[in-house]
Amino acid sequence: MTLARYIAALFLLFAIAGCSKMNVTTDFDPEADFSVFKTWDWLPGAPPETGDRRLDSPQVRERIARVIAEEFAGRGFPRGSETPDFYVIYHAALDQQITARNIENYYQYINYTVFVPHVTSSYTEVWDIGTLIVDVFNAKTRTLVWRGTSRVEFNYQAGPRENEPIIRKAVQKMLEGFPPK
Repeated sequence: MTLARYIAALFLLFAIAGCSKMNVTTDFDPEADFSVFKTWDWLPGAPPETGDRRLDSPQVRERIARVIAEEFAGRGFPRGSETPDFYVIYHAALDQQITARNIENYYQYINYTVFVPHVTSSYTEVWDIGTLIVDVFNAKTRTLVWRGTSRVEFNYQAGPRENEPIIRKAVQKMLEGFPPK
């Protein structure tokens, strides 16, 4: 691949990732004391199966888990303690959205008085909406203390490796306000 093609492909990837609409929300227990949270681990047991082969594959699960672990570590929360302060689990879903549009085009005749509808075009757009939920539980009380949710337009046909930047951006945006102050 020439340098020009490589740069063009990289630019296209960032343009697609940058154009994705992302909706991120977080919620937390205002009574929880987040100042005691120093280390974390995964909630015992595997994340529940989604029934969607695209999300239940080991490669996708590992990729999501790795991104979450890296983001917590980057925020000063190392994983791997015999007695973690909090547990983390994630849930993922992929839904298909369809939009249909009709567009009518009009053309004006030269005699200045007649406007005639000429062409009606119908467009159908199909895309995936990915939802990622990250839950944080107090390890001592086993109660939910924080939840981050991200919904984003997702091109699953591009493949898990190509969508990793979107997953990373979703997790980064979710964890921007963790721990809540």
